[in-house]
Amino acid sequence: ELDDKVESVAIGGNAMMFYGLKESTKDVDLVFMNREDLNKVKKALYNSGFEEKTNVKIFRNYEVIDSKPVMMEGKETRFDLFCKEIICFKMSDSILNRIKQIHEFDNLTVKVVSPEDIILLKSATERAKDRNDAAEIIKKINVKWNIIIEEALNQTELEKPLFVVFLYEFLLELKEDFKAEVPDEVLKSLLKISEKEMVKRLKKKGSLVK
Repeated sequence: ELDDKVESVAIGGNAMMFYGLKESTKDVDLVFMNREDLNKVKKALYNSGFEEKTNVKIFRNYEVIDSKPVMMEGKETRFDLFCKEIICFKMSDSILNRIKQIHEFDNLTVKVVSPEDIILLKSATERAKDRNDAAEIIKKINVKWNIIIEEALNQTELEKPLFVVFLYEFLLELKEDFKAEVPDEVLKSLLKISEKEMVKRLKKKGSLVK
């Protein structure tokens, strides 16, 4: 039970359920915009019998994390709690502005990111099921690919340059291995941005070495 009002953002399989894109999920992914709210939910889960797990290496890009998620494990459900950052990705104003669904559960407010942002965020967490989920979203909705390219660019400006590299690899894998309909122009655009970011990083490294 939460004693105070807390706001969170749903980003994973739980967000897909609000859109009718998934029937159930064992992982509940929530993002908080401040540590205080995250800790309140963590405490409420702990009081409900959940235990904190410290082995969070289920995320593919774990080594690049600045802000580590809190993982609370229950008998049948696991909550992954993030604060502002999701692995190599920042919860940006543009994502928050795209939110159209808001649900109230007693003291917990859950805002649901757009389907395009669910795909983006699944490429950031990239657990085994995330690829299946993203392929399912691409199959069921008319994805606005311009949002995905714009947000990838936005993340590079938010000092998250590695995200676009992971996003390109993720979408390429979806197209090749899951036969998802990812337009070639989208992959080309992301590859261009990725290469630009990698060159920038190498130049930075070079200037540090000199």
